[in-house]
Amino acid sequence: MVLAMTTGLCAALMLCGACGDAVAQGDGPRWRPAHELTIEGMGWTAVAEPFSRLPAAAHGRVPESVWGLGRHSAGIAVRFVTDSPTVTVRWTLLEAELAMPHMPATGVSGVDLYARAGKGPWTFVQNGRPAGGLSHEVRAGLEVVAPGHTGAVECLLYLPLYNGSRLVEVGVPWGKSLEAAPERPAGRGRPVVFYGTSIVQGGCASRPGMAHTAILGRRLDRGVINLGFSGSGRMEAAVADLLAELDPAAYVIDCLWNMAGMSDVEMTEKVTYLAKALRKAHPNTPILFVGQSNIHSGGKESHASQVQAQAVAALKQAGVTGLHVAPGADLLHGDEGTVDGVHPTDLGFVQHADALEPLLRKLLATAR
Repeated sequence: MVLAMTTGLCAALMLCGACGDAVAQGDGPRWRPAHELTIEGMGWTAVAEPFSRLPAAAHGRVPESVWGLGRHSAGIAVRFVTDSPTVTVRWTLLEAELAMPHMPATGVSGVDLYARAGKGPWTFVQNGRPAGGLSHEVRAGLEVVAPGHTGAVECLLYLPLYNGSRLVEVGVPWGKSLEAAPERPAGRGRPVVFYGTSIVQGGCASRPGMAHTAILGRRLDRGVINLGFSGSGRMEAAVADLLAELDPAAYVIDCLWNMAGMSDVEMTEKVTYLAKALRKAHPNTPILFVGQSNIHSGGKESHASQVQAQAVAALKQAGVTGLHVAPGADLLHGDEGTVDGVHPTDLGFVQHADALEPLLRKLLATAR
């Protein structure tokens, strides 16, 4: 039933792309649906909707809040290669509410295009700015990537962080190429999986490419799976079991802001179950537990961070290997990196990425 539903969705997307190609040349861009290109950030293929972050089989297994947020396309990106000087993107959202009081529509419901020439750095090209309704379109010029460059460029299109995407298409002028990006190089083929709170999901980045998970993906030149669930990253056993189904290069667990109100015993039990479930499925995959960020930490770890660190230390003492802790006090610097004292601005997300990058590089260098 799930496979049939998935096949039907893909067929509908293919049909839409075929209809676009049937338009006479010169009448507009030549469109290709995103699923004909390279999709990153989706851990499962048997999904109920084209850009869902959770498998259809998770419905009823995970909390309803997690399931609903799993429909948001946070972290999902489309990679493609084109020799066109311009790219047009059109996308159709799931939800009509485009923004939140503390997060703009460009981050909640917009798309975000980056590109690079050869092995050069990723360059921000343009974002798509939703302004009403469900269907939107943006045209971007790629001349900013490498002035004077005449060959093909690789593009990376991030989808909305706090809205779902029903349909995504990429268009180029007739006569220009538009192809799926090649697979990641050997040694960087497996993604990094992030699991956690609204901060992991990307609240409150101004655009999808500024979430720290996306920043780290570009810096590490590696795919990322974003399993941040706003208000709902609570290390439930059902979610832990789903995470164990994936095969990443590393896990990054950042849940503490959503575990407030739990007793120390309950928090320890959840950390223990999650670590053991992941370690049983993947004996050698690094697991990085992230402490609680706090703009007023004064260099000290919060109580929740201390409980988590103690739980990790006990697991290591019991023989569980490959567990690591990133101090929460290192994630934000001063009081100007958040929207509301908790959720990072773009500045705060850069600070998060700066703190986590060296740790992840070290772990990924030894990952098997």
